Amino acid sequence: MMTQYKNTHSFLTPSFVMNAMIYTNVIMFFISLVYSGKNMILSFNPFYAFTPSMDVLNFLGASGRFPIVKFEAWWSLITANWLHGGLLHILFNMMALKTLAPLVMKEFGLYRMFSIYTLTGIAGFLLSYFGNVYLTIGASSGLCGLIGASLFFGKSRGGE
Repeated sequence: MMTQYKNTHSFLTPSFVMNAMIYTNVIMFFISLVYSGKNMILSFNPFYAFTPSMDVLNFLGASGRFPIVKFEAWWSLITANWLHGGLLHILFNMMALKTLAPLVMKEFGLYRMFSIYTLTGIAGFLLSYFGNVYLTIGASSGLCGLIGASLFFGKSRGGE
């Protein structure tokens, strides 16, 4: 009988990693709001409530044609995955992450889930660059990667 070794002292548990990803997104959102100052949009319209300044988002690592061509900011392909453009934007993306991440972690593992999220985020922003999108942010492409991984698992596993 084979005994599986379990590291009980590891802090990289699935819930820790998922919460760290959510907290990183939320902290970056608050940093973008603080740096936006008076340029932040405060509106009763939920689509525009707490919208950071485009200049601040660009400074913090928004991706797209403008930052990559003008500033050669290729690193923005990674950082844009952690920025959001409004209260509803971050709220819905983090709810989706909290729903999808445990499923993908369970089937693919912790490190693969993070890799899928990060690499599909990079791929999405690279496609935006090639599609001439001026400025882009958000976790949507990484979330779509997690959805794709879930669909792949379901399809390859078979059954209903």
